Amino acid sequence: MTSLRPRDIVDITFEAPEGWHDVELLGEPGSEDWPERLAAELGAPPLVPQLRALQQVLHGEDPSGATRARVFVPVPSAGVLSAYQTYELLQLEPGDSPESYLAATDAAGGTREPGYEIIGYRSWRTAHALGELVGFTHLTALEDEAAGDALLEQRVVFAIFPVGSAQAFHTIFRSGFIGGFDDMVADTQAIADSVRVTLGEAA
Repeated sequence: MTSLRPRDIVDITFEAPEGWHDVELLGEPGSEDWPERLAAELGAPPLVPQLRALQQVLHGEDPSGATRARVFVPVPSAGVLSAYQTYELLQLEPGDSPESYLAATDAAGGTREPGYEIIGYRSWRTAHALGELVGFTHLTALEDEAAGDALLEQRVVFAIFPVGSAQAFHTIFRSGFIGGFDDMVADTQAIADSVRVTLGEAA
């Protein structure tokens, strides 16, 4: 008899277009020299400080290492990290759904706080090969007290709700480098569309 209870996601795969590289997170064995190794592989030593800073930012956001990450360096010779991606699984509680997720993100779409502002928010919901996808994008204006102005960062976020799964796949793309993508939403949506998961035992 087939169980109707939600099942855990036990494996995730998605396309890795050229220019994307897995980040070795602080705390993982051997991760201390990851910036030097990747910069050497790309032939771009000036990237080392940026890669190390990214490791530190990611560790500060999630010291547990449960949130995985990739970095986008399409033109290493430019010496710029064009974007980075984080992804994780969100445990779904009773009542959690694409509808409730979209409602929550829309409600926060006009957030304005001291030092932080969301600009140009828009969202969408569509079918996905696994079930349903909710996406949204916006610019964030982050106050830079040292420079006396604001830093602009574009974010594109996707939540994928596989049919029969106890978790949603959640990924965020961030870029503070204008021109890093032809179309950031379209380019990252293509990656999200490629996501596939393997379900294990009932949760």
